[in-house]
Amino acid sequence: MWKSIKSLLIIIIVLVEAQDVPLKSILHFLKLELSPRTLLLLQNKGDSHTDACWLQNELDLNVAYITFNANQSTQLKGKVNRKILALVCLESRAEEVMKALCENLMDIRGTHVLFIATMDTNITSLFEDCRSNQMLNVLALKDSNREFIYSYRAFPHFKVVRRRLGQVRRYFKPHVGNLQGHPIATIPYSLVPRSVIYRDKEGRRQMTGYLTHFYTNFARSLNATLRVRWDLVPESEAPDHNVTSGLMRDGLVDFPMVLTTLAPEPFYPSYVAEITSWFLMLPVEPDMPLSSLYFNLKGWPYFLGLMVVLALLLVNAQLLESGQGFFTLRCGNIFADHVLRAILAQSFDMPIRRLFFSRTLLYSLLMMAGLIVSTIYSANLATLLVDPPAAYKILSYEDLRRIHLKIFISQQELPTLSDSIGKDVLEANLDVFHVTTSIVEFLAKRNELNTSFGYPVTNTLWPFLQLKQIKMHRPAFRKSNEISFMPFMPVTMPMARNSIYRDAFNRYLSHTLASGLYDLWFKRSYHELIAIGKLNYSVDQAEPGGYHDLDWDDLFYVWIAYIAGTTVSLLVLPFEILYYKWQKDN
Repeated sequence: MWKSIKSLLIIIIVLVEAQDVPLKSILHFLKLELSPRTLLLLQNKGDSHTDACWLQNELDLNVAYITFNANQSTQLKGKVNRKILALVCLESRAEEVMKALCENLMDIRGTHVLFIATMDTNITSLFEDCRSNQMLNVLALKDSNREFIYSYRAFPHFKVVRRRLGQVRRYFKPHVGNLQGHPIATIPYSLVPRSVIYRDKEGRRQMTGYLTHFYTNFARSLNATLRVRWDLVPESEAPDHNVTSGLMRDGLVDFPMVLTTLAPEPFYPSYVAEITSWFLMLPVEPDMPLSSLYFNLKGWPYFLGLMVVLALLLVNAQLLESGQGFFTLRCGNIFADHVLRAILAQSFDMPIRRLFFSRTLLYSLLMMAGLIVSTIYSANLATLLVDPPAAYKILSYEDLRRIHLKIFISQQELPTLSDSIGKDVLEANLDVFHVTTSIVEFLAKRNELNTSFGYPVTNTLWPFLQLKQIKMHRPAFRKSNEISFMPFMPVTMPMARNSIYRDAFNRYLSHTLASGLYDLWFKRSYHELIAIGKLNYSVDQAEPGGYHDLDWDDLFYVWIAYIAGTTVSLLVLPFEILYYKWQKDN
């Protein structure tokens, strides 16, 4: 008896499953599974009431509707919520309907789509067309037979899947979660420290850098393999952006291993990966010659003038006290031996008899001013000798012209530079830039710290160049705070437009940044670059101008003053003797 009942239940279940499932029930389950906010209806005719694919009462899902026919299309991205369920009728003019669907879903090809097809529709051809247009989340129903629902599996190989509607528990299954070894193609750029191309001991090209670890781990997270398209990379040049963009459009490359700005062309951006800046790296200005430092001291002329006034008062006070009641400006009296010694803060013999308070005060002030001037002069001179100031400062493009220094830049960076500083500013100062078409030459000169030019550099590379100069007594380059091209520059990881990996990639990028893995790979890249010989410590160049002990040339003006003073004294001495004899005879 129980066997009969069991057999009867099995027959009933089979009969129930064999029945057609109403479209309204399918849409109800899809609403529970996807929670769409908008229903896109794409049909052959303009009037949905006369369309044979569905009835109006079957679409009662309490969501917004957007209705298009095969002759109507617009890009829905940014205009509606991304939670869209597209219902597409393929009763007639299927090619035109598919074209309109692709245009409507431009940049949002991950939208879930349900096709209502006829019995004559070739499901395999339909899904191959969807795969070529980067649409993976698609289902298909045959209008006259709704017992089965069709989907396809894209990885590792294309395969159409037919399921009985009565046994479906989940309509849309993820496709990109497990690629089962499917290759993800990338094309490398040799840009320190992001991705660096080098050769191993056997002469084969290899890659390192923190972007290399990032993409390798991304492929591993999807159970895929990272395929480096070495055949598309020039042997001695970096890939051109326009060429790479064409390779991505043709499906030969999924991700170029480079970071770009938020500009949509020629690449399509991901979420923001880094926030950096773009500024000018300038050769450090030469130090002021040590022989000229004596004229660079500040403040001492004011104290010297004060001492002259005090000496004048002191001498005249002495004359008044001795009974010679007249005012004098004679240098011999003002700079007498004891007065000059007081100015130089040296010891001298005070008069035996008691001085008046005014003369005592003047002597004290004069000695105090001399002590202050001597201390300030000595301290400033010692400081400037240890850390001399720059002979000149580069603060503008005009300063670059004045010293005949040019900015070395690659041709590929000119459009970004024009967008950042403005086309008018770039054209007005284009004579300051030295533009090269070879990205390899540009990178080589910058990494070698060639001081013949200034270079644009990002805040990502600058810490590595600073460490490269850490063993130099005097750094070769400095960061320019006055000439900045883009102080706030969000950069992204480009991908092909309508890439099937976009949603998975953006999730992976967010998780990598939040977990700290991205920062870890960035910090490790420094040691990796040293290990492969791509980042070496620079040593001081054998050029004059570095630190050295004082030599004869550094005391040039001191010797000039000493010799000139001695010469003047020797010339004045005969005149003084003659004047003394003439005065004695008369």
